[in-house]
Amino acid sequence: MIVTCPSCARKFNLPDDAIKSPYQKLKCSRCSHIFMLTKEEQEPAKEEPAKSENVAEFAVPELEALEIERPHRRKGPVVLVIVLILLAALGGGFYYCWMNYTDLFGIPMGANDKRLSIKGLQGQEIVTKEGKVFFISGTVANDSTKPRKFLILRAKLFDKNGVVLSEKDVVAGLAFSKEAVAAMQKLDVEKKVNDFKLSGEENFQVGSAKQIPFSVVFFDEGFERAKEFTIEIIESPIL
Repeated sequence: MIVTCPSCARKFNLPDDAIKSPYQKLKCSRCSHIFMLTKEEQEPAKEEPAKSENVAEFAVPELEALEIERPHRRKGPVVLVIVLILLAALGGGFYYCWMNYTDLFGIPMGANDKRLSIKGLQGQEIVTKEGKVFFISGTVANDSTKPRKFLILRAKLFDKNGVVLSEKDVVAGLAFSKEAVAAMQKLDVEKKVNDFKLSGEENFQVGSAKQIPFSVVFFDEGFERAKEFTIEIIESPIL
């Protein structure tokens, strides 16, 4: 069929089987104009025009290059899916590091680990040889499949307005009884705590499906105003 470019009027001899659609995009190889060819605009390639028509003198180049414009695939959705997958992978890796390793950019790791739970939590005032102390005790259960190098807990005392009166960090593994605390002085308690910190690492470790005790003793003045307390795990690196 004969196709005429509407921009430069160049005529082309295009094979019939090159047209795959009733509305086919074409690109002129002479002026690069892109236009739409419809069935109504097709001219028979073998039709000989009458002698009186000027078109008979127009030489139609045989097999002149005429490009058929192909639809381009949209890559936007594919790229978006790849980006989302990469972001999810990075987020999962960061969360794994946050839950399992000691530090990342100086930030404690393992805080709020859902696989660790505090059980048997108790808090009460105890009368000692030197006065009163506030004593907190309990155990941490490791419900994960991986042992932990150590567990660090943070205890806080609050007044009736929710203001923090005092806070203290302890390493799990050292357990006091209420009777032992009542019979000890402040220096005795502090010495036992320091000795425990200097003991072997095996005393800090907690295996999979195991529990480890902890104790916190507040000697600070003013704890009598405490109305509530909290205890949380702030570090729990995997062994």
